Amino acid sequence: MRVIVVGAGFAGLAAADALVRGGADVEVLEARDRVGGRVWSVPFAGAVVERGAEFILPHDKTVIATADRLGLPLVRKGTRYGNREPRGGEHVTRGQVVAALAQIRSEPPAPGDGTLAGALGAHRLEPPVVAAILARIEVSCAYPADDLDAGALKEGAASFGDFDTFTVAGGNDRIARELAARLGEAVHLSAPVTYVGWTNHEVRVTAGGREWLADAAVIAVPASVLEAILFEPALPPGKTAVRYGQAAKLFVALRAPAPPSEVLSVPERYWCYTQLGPDGDPVPFVAAFAGSPSALEALEVGNGPGRWLESLRRLRPDLDLNPDGAFVSTWADDPWARGAYSARSTGTPLDAAALRRPVGPLVFAGEHTAGGWHGLMEGALRSGEKTAQELLQTTLR
Repeated sequence: MRVIVVGAGFAGLAAADALVRGGADVEVLEARDRVGGRVWSVPFAGAVVERGAEFILPHDKTVIATADRLGLPLVRKGTRYGNREPRGGEHVTRGQVVAALAQIRSEPPAPGDGTLAGALGAHRLEPPVVAAILARIEVSCAYPADDLDAGALKEGAASFGDFDTFTVAGGNDRIARELAARLGEAVHLSAPVTYVGWTNHEVRVTAGGREWLADAAVIAVPASVLEAILFEPALPPGKTAVRYGQAAKLFVALRAPAPPSEVLSVPERYWCYTQLGPDGDPVPFVAAFAGSPSALEALEVGNGPGRWLESLRRLRPDLDLNPDGAFVSTWADDPWARGAYSARSTGTPLDAAALRRPVGPLVFAGEHTAGGWHGLMEGALRSGEKTAQELLQTTLR
């Protein structure tokens, strides 16, 4: 079986790897000049930072197993992703947030309009606590609470708890680079796909001025960029019915490394964190993550790090910031992403079954197809592996 995989992010590479191990003949076409998609590790301040997906959580079993299979050690970050100290606005403590979440879980689902904001408003919680929880989830989901499904409170990106977090030693994109290395010359970079024509028995793909033929294709790009590809026949309109969150990261060097910490700016909708490196010592930088369009606008991320740096100084006077070389990373302006990751919108429900459903010989993968694992590296890898196995089983039948 010949298969073309469109996209060399985690989903596409996981699919390609599983297909090759299952005996398929695979070619991977990637628009960028690198693999990894929205997972992108770069050097900074004598260490490595993650411009995209960063935290490996204890429930990310597929990520952990994949790293282990590829011989890539994990590094304990020391940063408590699920237990952030809220600051700004009216005073509220971590303990109050934990108690409120326990109360929410113990009570029946609250009536409301189906949104996160509506559900939290229906519980008898103190306003500062509600504000802290709303800020926490808006940041993690990178999407406004007034259109965010109430179920987001229970999903992976919004995980609460006092658990350890990890990253791959040398950068999370080592998973992508190692998978690509095993695929060798089957991975083609700087080859943006512009056309996919298909019948029930053949796929014809144009990429980088070259035509490719296959029996099937795995479409493993964000739904936000599908309209940049001409499909003949056209895809069902539901394949692009995904809302994407908007997020940005700020990286600032430290004159004096700081121990692991995690602080949430409630009014400005971002959190910042320090962490440990591979040697177990604190790394010489602080990272910050802002989520939701309004947060990015208020922080003026389009104009560079200046406004955000001012805010960070006020939020973390304990850190000795070195602003030289500070930079902001975004995804909305990336033509091959156009957003951070999928959001569970009430206006445009995230229908994983419809997004995954094959169309002729075309099958679909990506974090947006992963149900409760959407928005995560875990979801991307799971979706790629699952799509590949289903394709292999269908062909073998």
